[in-house]
Amino acid sequence: MNYSVRVIAFLTAAVASLCSGGAAFGQAYPTKPIKIISTIPLGGSGDVAIRMAAVKMTESMGQTVLIETNGAGGGQVAARMVVKVAPDGYTLLHSSSGALASSVYLSKELGYDPARDFAHISLVSYAPSLLVVNVNVPANSVKELVEYGKRNPGKLSFASNGVGSFFHMTGETFTSAAGIKALHVPYTGGNMSLPLNDLISGRIDIFFPTIALAGGNLTGGKMKVLAVFGDKRVDRLPNVPAIGEVVPGYKPPPSWFALVGPQALPPPIVSRVHGEIVKAINDKQVAGRLNDLGMVGVAGTPEALTATIRDSIAITGKIVKDLNIQPQ
Repeated sequence: MNYSVRVIAFLTAAVASLCSGGAAFGQAYPTKPIKIISTIPLGGSGDVAIRMAAVKMTESMGQTVLIETNGAGGGQVAARMVVKVAPDGYTLLHSSSGALASSVYLSKELGYDPARDFAHISLVSYAPSLLVVNVNVPANSVKELVEYGKRNPGKLSFASNGVGSFFHMTGETFTSAAGIKALHVPYTGGNMSLPLNDLISGRIDIFFPTIALAGGNLTGGKMKVLAVFGDKRVDRLPNVPAIGEVVPGYKPPPSWFALVGPQALPPPIVSRVHGEIVKAINDKQVAGRLNDLGMVGVAGTPEALTATIRDSIAITGKIVKDLNIQPQ
């Protein structure tokens, strides 16, 4: 065997060894508990989805999948942590379009690039928000709300969970598309029950809770539900129109929840976790519970998540520019 042939044989064997080693690594994983840091507040729609998925993943993978909540800095603190952890698959990040897309334009010192600094594993779910108003607002439909807003510019108010947040952008883009002016009332601290309670008590006029957040308040005359911020109606509220039906051409800002890991996460581990999250989200029990909460499981390929993140960054960039929202 001449020198060139020996080199080629050695390289071929080395590549085969690496490939088989990677496959074995993926098959052996996990050998200890997995921690998923979730930036979604306890009890929030995305939190419910990932916790149900974690139960199924624990059963399937033979190791406990733990959910640790850390929503500090709108999820950016946890995202910066996960970017730096060992890429061994034992610390992952579950977060929203806020930390994984909108933050690019809303934070002066983000410290990570959502499109490049993570291993994208899978979309997990999304939870359409509702357009709800206090019972004393003289409107029983979006059309009546818009007409009232035009007759009374600046009299209506809407709540959000902070400047530049999804709810802020939802409120601003909706009122802009509807041609009305409303006062923005930002809440901080991550407790979304506060603006909900203030809407019920009449301190604010408009809010955009998910079905899970609104909960039992959807019945009993505590609020009026005018629309669903989604592409179509939801099974839980079949008589409530999708926002596109009543404000043609309007699309709300991106809102989704996804699972990612550190950028150097080995492909076999990405594939294993992806397969497990897809199986968990598509489980009949999980899917049924999500449907009851007005949520949709959307587990998809890593490539689909990458495309979603890039598209959401572009859409958010235009919204931020149009609204002249300044990074914090």
